[in-house]
Amino acid sequence: MIFFVCFSYGNDPRPASAATPQDNSTGSIRVKSDATAVQVFLDDKEAGATPVILKDIPAGVHRLMLIKEGYEDHIEQVQVVAQKAASVFAVMKRLTAKLPDLPVDFKVMHQHRLGYCVGVITVSSEALDYKSEKADDVFHLPIKELKSVSRSWGPVPGVGPSGINGPTDAMAFRVEAPGRAYGFLAFKDSTADPVSVASVKTKELFQVVYALWSTTLKPKENK
Repeated sequence: MIFFVCFSYGNDPRPASAATPQDNSTGSIRVKSDATAVQVFLDDKEAGATPVILKDIPAGVHRLMLIKEGYEDHIEQVQVVAQKAASVFAVMKRLTAKLPDLPVDFKVMHQHRLGYCVGVITVSSEALDYKSEKADDVFHLPIKELKSVSRSWGPVPGVGPSGINGPTDAMAFRVEAPGRAYGFLAFKDSTADPVSVASVKTKELFQVVYALWSTTLKPKENK
């Protein structure tokens, strides 16, 4: 099953980065990268794609994360000073992760339109095979037929006392097949794993599937 999370905290209805014209306690961050169209997350909230200028950011230290399929995540702490602009240039490193021996199993939460189920997804060189614990949700997805393989932040139904043990923000793994998209959040031991542990396992799942899927892509022809 999967978890996708994204919502604001606190009682102020305005976005966390919002500021009035008279507010002199905010600054900005200019974010660029050597790779194009890299997703940018500020304090675990999606903030656009490079190149981008993040405005009205409260002074202080913030967590900046850049992600792009085929590259390692770039994470750093950025000090924002009031009425000044910080600059970040990220050099994105190509993924060099070694594939595990296949097939390999991952314990996952599979997100449904309403709710989720828990099961195992088996990754082979040809396909993704999922089977829930009750065997009432089973599917086979040939890797060469997948339209996309990605990670994204979003709402995660069921997270909390009965789900992953931590805040309701998590980076989920998603694949898009003809006619349907599927989302997952992997875990190591149980759905009571901390989000930090689940995030590592979910990233492992993404890297394996992305590495296999990317080999099926045909080079784009120059027009």
